[in-house]
Amino acid sequence: MRGALLIDKHEGVSSFGVIEELQRSLMRALGVKKRDLPKMGHGGTLDPFATGLLVVCVGQGVKLSRYFLDSPKKYEGTFRFGETTVPGDPTAPITEKTDTVPDSIEILRDLAHRMTLEPYIQTPPMHSAKKVDGRPLYELARQGIEIERKAKSCHLYQFEILNYDKPRAHARVLCSSGTYIRTLAQDFAKMQASLALLETLRRTAAGNFEIKNAWTVSQVIQATEKGKRWDELPCWVPFDELLTGMDRAQATDAEVTALIHGKQEVLVEILKTLTLANKPYAKQTPDESVDQSEHCVSIYEGSRLVAIARRTGGVWGLDRVFTVPTLEAKPLPH
Repeated sequence: MRGALLIDKHEGVSSFGVIEELQRSLMRALGVKKRDLPKMGHGGTLDPFATGLLVVCVGQGVKLSRYFLDSPKKYEGTFRFGETTVPGDPTAPITEKTDTVPDSIEILRDLAHRMTLEPYIQTPPMHSAKKVDGRPLYELARQGIEIERKAKSCHLYQFEILNYDKPRAHARVLCSSGTYIRTLAQDFAKMQASLALLETLRRTAAGNFEIKNAWTVSQVIQATEKGKRWDELPCWVPFDELLTGMDRAQATDAEVTALIHGKQEVLVEILKTLTLANKPYAKQTPDESVDQSEHCVSIYEGSRLVAIARRTGGVWGLDRVFTVPTLEAKPLPH
């Protein structure tokens, strides 16, 4: 099994907790120990109180998870105005209150639209998985330690207020990777001299993947117990299709052989076949004459993913090369 499961995460469990549930299910079905399982990881953390799309990579698919981390995410959530908590979500006691809440949905929609017109500068919250000197910020926060965090530039490609029934606003956001919606809710309220917390959050898309194609953990476990292989499930994405949302180029058999042997000079010819992915949120182009920023391109031989090229500082190089797996996956016992 090399690919990923699209999971509709339930409330009250961490992203790693989802992986542990799936691992226990697979161990029971195969009758093996944890060390015998394929590697597993996820392509972007969801807080325990949040629900929605979690991309769980399996086997060689784990090597692609870093590219999912950089993909834009889409969310729907409820902002509750008039009060807030330290982490900005309902998992902690209320720390501040105010009688000042936005007057109308028109005011909210106008501000939300204006925030999409320029970069959104956000300071990561202490209660987050972001690491500083190798330690997650949430570990320090639990010890009552607060450190200075560097603000980062985020992009809100879409920010819509769907409805407003005081004090709750239902919002839809398409944002760059690493944007904290909890912090967005608090910042959004501050811009209106108010307070807010993120009452609910659901991720509906991550890069090219959508929640409509995901299964719950319970559904996957039930199928596993019935002897179904994960790569037979509708929520499974094969390894070669995991980067379909990335710009891609085609290589010949000879060029692939050259790549495997580390001959990076063939990249020049391969990149001439570049096809841009349809990304409504993209603000950059991989054309070197226009843009010198870091950029990744997936390289295929036919429909098989064979490599990933990365441009850094205007120079292209191989980021990863994938060889054809030699072992066949065994079916689960019935």
